[in-house]
Amino acid sequence: MLSFPPEFDAAVYRSRYADLAGLRRSQLKDHWRQEGRRGRRNATALESRDDLLRYLQLAGHLLEIGPFDNPSLEPLQRPGLQIDYADFLSRTELVERARLRPERNPEAVPPIRYVLAEGGYDQIQQRYDAVVSHHCLEHQPDLIGHLLQVAGLLKPAGVYLFTLPDQRRCFDRYLPPSGLIDVVTAHLERRSRPPLQALVEHKCFTVTDWLEAPNPLDGVGLPTRALLEAALEEYQAHPYVDVHCWKFTNERFRRLVRQLVALAYLPATTSLRTYNLGNDFAAVLGFTPEP
Repeated sequence: MLSFPPEFDAAVYRSRYADLAGLRRSQLKDHWRQEGRRGRRNATALESRDDLLRYLQLAGHLLEIGPFDNPSLEPLQRPGLQIDYADFLSRTELVERARLRPERNPEAVPPIRYVLAEGGYDQIQQRYDAVVSHHCLEHQPDLIGHLLQVAGLLKPAGVYLFTLPDQRRCFDRYLPPSGLIDVVTAHLERRSRPPLQALVEHKCFTVTDWLEAPNPLDGVGLPTRALLEAALEEYQAHPYVDVHCWKFTNERFRRLVRQLVALAYLPATTSLRTYNLGNDFAAVLGFTPEP
């Protein structure tokens, strides 16, 4: 069975932040629960997603969703470990797409065992110790449906390990955060494409320089009106436009999972660990009780 580091390590937390040096262990944990996690502080020795992925080294079967030209599991390759990749497009299509973008590396696109455009997750018969994705979950039109599909790909003690952008540290900075009603509505609608609202948000109200750019909602005018109409035209002209459907912080995502369990959209045995990692946060989601 795979094991992962605790979300909170008092010694690490104290040593990482000088303003916490005088706090006792119980005070440190209270600080982390009440302020630290919400404030993007890191209470573990993990420094990056690669540090977390090393906890998959004992796995026998791994699946990564949406690797494009940056598969994260390649450093784990070893005899006896099966690593598979799933993407919406085939490897040939991904290579062609990468060649059109100078920042991409066509040669780094891995073999794609499962082309999701040609059968979705139902085509996958193998069961995995862990499924991995990075900056994938926020693109799923039906978040609940996606989590349940991935749960069906896992061995009994398997986990879904993924990273998400912290909404406050990316181009979504000024957009309204996603909540339970949004997520449940998408599931009840069996949503299969990003809604018009997501496209409007992305095309009209995201910011390139999230550190310095002013809130675009404070400066609307006729140029914004033109962007709105262009977004509608694009939505009507294309069956699927890939944009962020969901915006979360670590704390908001944790709350959402608790709510989905309470409503029985996720199993009562669901477990979750999250880790703040710079501009992202990582999550390890399981669907059987932890030992």
